[in-house]
Amino acid sequence: MHSLPRARRFRPALTRLSRVLRRTLRLRTLRLRTLRRRRLAMTAVALLLAAAGAVVVAYVRTPLPTEPQPGVTDEGSTVYYADGRTPLFRLGANREIVRHDQIPDRLRWAVLAAEDRGFYGGHGVSPTGTMRALWNNASGGDTQGGSTITQQLARNYFKGLSKDRTAGRKIKEIFVAVKLARRRSKDEILDLYLNTVYFGRETSGVQAAARAYFDKDVWQLGVAEGALLAAMIQRPAYFRTQGDDAPARALRSRWRYVLDGMVSMGRLSPAEAARQRFPRTQDQWRGVAPSGQGLLVRQRVLAELEGLGIPERTVVNGRLRIYTGLDRRWMEHAERAMRQVREPEWPRNARGGLIAVDPRDGAVKAFYGGDPRRSMFDSVFNPVAQAGSTFKPYVLAAALRRGYSVRTRVSGRSPLRFAPDGSVTPMTAPGYKVANDEEIGSLGTVDLVRATALSVNTGFVKAALKVGVANVLETARRFGVPESALKPHKGQAGIALGVPDVAAADQAAGYAAFANGGRAVTPHLITRIVDARGRRVPLPWDRHDRHDSYDRHDGQGGLGRQGGRVLDGEQAAQATYAMRAVVTGGTGRRAALPDRDAAGKTGTTDGNRAAWFVGYVPQLSAAVVMANTERAPLRGLPGHPGKVAGENLPATVWRSFMEEVTRDMPALPFPEPAFTGVAADWDDPGPGQGEGPGKAPGTGGTPDPGGTPNPGATPSPGGTPSLTRNPRGTPAPPKDARKKPCAPSCPTS
Repeated sequence: MHSLPRARRFRPALTRLSRVLRRTLRLRTLRLRTLRRRRLAMTAVALLLAAAGAVVVAYVRTPLPTEPQPGVTDEGSTVYYADGRTPLFRLGANREIVRHDQIPDRLRWAVLAAEDRGFYGGHGVSPTGTMRALWNNASGGDTQGGSTITQQLARNYFKGLSKDRTAGRKIKEIFVAVKLARRRSKDEILDLYLNTVYFGRETSGVQAAARAYFDKDVWQLGVAEGALLAAMIQRPAYFRTQGDDAPARALRSRWRYVLDGMVSMGRLSPAEAARQRFPRTQDQWRGVAPSGQGLLVRQRVLAELEGLGIPERTVVNGRLRIYTGLDRRWMEHAERAMRQVREPEWPRNARGGLIAVDPRDGAVKAFYGGDPRRSMFDSVFNPVAQAGSTFKPYVLAAALRRGYSVRTRVSGRSPLRFAPDGSVTPMTAPGYKVANDEEIGSLGTVDLVRATALSVNTGFVKAALKVGVANVLETARRFGVPESALKPHKGQAGIALGVPDVAAADQAAGYAAFANGGRAVTPHLITRIVDARGRRVPLPWDRHDRHDSYDRHDGQGGLGRQGGRVLDGEQAAQATYAMRAVVTGGTGRRAALPDRDAAGKTGTTDGNRAAWFVGYVPQLSAAVVMANTERAPLRGLPGHPGKVAGENLPATVWRSFMEEVTRDMPALPFPEPAFTGVAADWDDPGPGQGEGPGKAPGTGGTPDPGGTPNPGATPSPGGTPSLTRNPRGTPAPPKDARKKPCAPSCPTS
């Protein structure tokens, strides 16, 4: 038998062996792979368990915060206009916490439709939103839309979470949110959120936002208004409530998204949603940051609070409600009146202002203290000028208080030189030389009415010396001129010509005493303060004493007690009669109002360095001051190339303002005087000058042929007012003046 070659005999065996080896290798590889997979699985399980354990440990170790972040619950103190609703500005955070029952459900559902539609059914965290936020944080994408309301509250309200955009911070936020959802009710979480979330316009919380955008309380908002506030939460710094630019269109789109969400949540019917129209917000938002005159109001409010013993540190975020007497429309009228004389264009050394005071209680109703862009130094509460001839009514009041009437006669000659006792001395002798304004010149004998109307310097210096300079100073102090302004001029006859520097606020308040029948008032912005507990803080000007007189100034800038009576009704009526003559036929004719009587006094200081008009109607007293702080003539202002005097620009500004603010006031008459008191003759002839009335022309006794301007009242027949007479037929002065009128040496009453 032929045998096969050796190679062919072993091939099958080799093949079988190769198959066995390959199968063995495959089994071994499979076993190794299975082992590796098991090891990997076990490792993965271990890692997952470790991660889960770490999460559990981290969750357990993450404390539930209970303390809010600094400032997140602060409520500022709000300063309001006289209407008690419109805020002037806020001191501190613009937030006002409201209760759960004050927030309407329609607003709650609008916010949930905008920010967290699954709020009531969720557990405080949105997994999809969280993953999206983590991815965006890692990739640098948009950060919006990743957090539920509970997460936002955890991040923005409670202490302990940073603002870093990191995964670690996000995980901690999730833990806190889950714990909050477990520990606090949904309504409590939503209330905290709504009272703290930022809405733009520097407002936090729904109440402040409702005021800022709609000038309403939150419970007054409708569906469309609530939807707008809800829409603002997403991008408050970007959205615009008015216009048609990209931010405005984006807000309207978001607003519609909110309404659609309310429909999908079953909280608004499709028909109701279709009826909604995009709401209109306030054209000019007010009430947070002061601007314009509000900056000066803020200064003065803080100064008054400091004077009341309430320092600024306790006011800011002190939750006080501070009410002022300021009328917003009147403030605008005051600013408009000053802008008509182009005050914002004046040089820096020129200052001007206007202030109006309620004669009933001294509340400041309006003021313009100057354009804050030129200077933050206000020109009405700070003394910027000498009072000038606006001080003369205090001399007149001093004479009335001493028992004289305005029919008392003085010399209008000019110039004159006076001895300390008030007598006229030769011009070559020692004494105090006084001259009238060159436009008035030298006059004959005039009564105090005409002396007031024409601002006769010589006549008022004579009157001051006759009643006593000390009495003039005391009278001015009782009317409210600060002691610090009067003290340097003690014993000086020049006090009659207004040498003290007096603030316009004090002058307006001083003349308010003439307007109200003789009772001094304290000028003040603040009319009422309510603290955080709803208790009213007592104010010194709340207390009116009808009989006694109290210091209004403590000599150190502080505020004292409300003044008392400084003139009786008859004396105040006589002073007003004289100042009505200023407006009807004297230096203040440009201040005359078309529909009612007004009284007042012009003032121009030496060299036209300052000019005033202070005047009043029965319901309002106002002062206008203009001055050159460099003590040079005030001249060449924009639109007014000449010198400024009380009878031109100040009188014009006063009339412009008063015409506007009195438009809705009844035209009340002033009380008519009976002209009681002693009508003295102080026109004593100087050495070598005649002995009285009836002397030759040019002597001291020659009456001024011009007569006395008639301010609207009708004196008794013959031009001489009737005097009340006692049974013996002699003139009977008022009850407080039934004694011989005092010489300058008499003690102060």
